[in-house]
Amino acid sequence: MTEYALYAWGNFLYETGLDRIGDWLAPEVLRGERVLVNDDLCLSDAGPAEVDAAASLFEVGDGAWVLGRDLARPAPDGWRVVRMRLVTDNTVAGAEELVARLDEEGTELGPADLEDNPLPFGTLVAAWEDPNGQWDLALVRL
Repeated sequence: MTEYALYAWGNFLYETGLDRIGDWLAPEVLRGERVLVNDDLCLSDAGPAEVDAAASLFEVGDGAWVLGRDLARPAPDGWRVVRMRLVTDNTVAGAEELVARLDEEGTELGPADLEDNPLPFGTLVAAWEDPNGQWDLALVRL
């Protein structure tokens, strides 16, 4: 079965410093044993996002991108999250349902016209952005 992943990033993540909170580095989160949920890490007003940190992309000190599960322990200085993998059922329908729910919860998301895949893997299927530049989302076929 083909797997799809929905990734999110944007100014909100970076401007608030949520791309560097210690919750990202919890060993069970990086191993994929527990979903990352932080009350401040919200894509809408309805509550926190559920993030698969093990499959999220981190930038390390030298500018390289690595998956959370491959992040060196202890984490190198200068790490930050650059693409969060949102928890879905790994289908196109599941990703579209999450995007629709975010829209219903007040996060205006419209189609984004991306020429290139914003991830270093997969095939870009669809992309969304909010008009205020706070969030971008991309759905990729893995």
